[in-house]
Amino acid sequence: MKRMKKGIAKELKKYYKQIAKALPREGRRTLLPDIKAGVNSYLAEHPEATIDDVIAYVGTPEDIAAEYYANQDGTKITKKIKASRLILTVVLSIVLFVMAVYICFMLYTFIKDVLYYPLYSAEELEMGKPFVVTETDLL
Repeated sequence: MKRMKKGIAKELKKYYKQIAKALPREGRRTLLPDIKAGVNSYLAEHPEATIDDVIAYVGTPEDIAAEYYANQDGTKITKKIKASRLILTVVLSIVLFVMAVYICFMLYTFIKDVLYYPLYSAEELEMGKPFVVTETDLL
């Protein structure tokens, strides 16, 4: 019996991962342990069972998720969706705000460095010496 369980253990892990992906976090915590217990009892009664037999007994991950959602309260699901959308909106707004601040800073730096100080050479600015701009410098 244990040898047969080891033979499908890798397939069962993959099956459990698929179920976990199909379920929300709350469903994973509550439903997945019950599914595992049911599969273990099924395998104890049917030691020759294959992964296909287990899937036929328990159901596909999609079927399990569909049944889970069918048993949930619609208003609870709607609230979760609205909360998720609100979080996404806030995060995107923050990202856009940070990008706008960065672009404004870059434009300010460009205007300050290129447009405001075009008549002075880098050496003159670095030395900090006073200098006089004549008409020939402007031409």
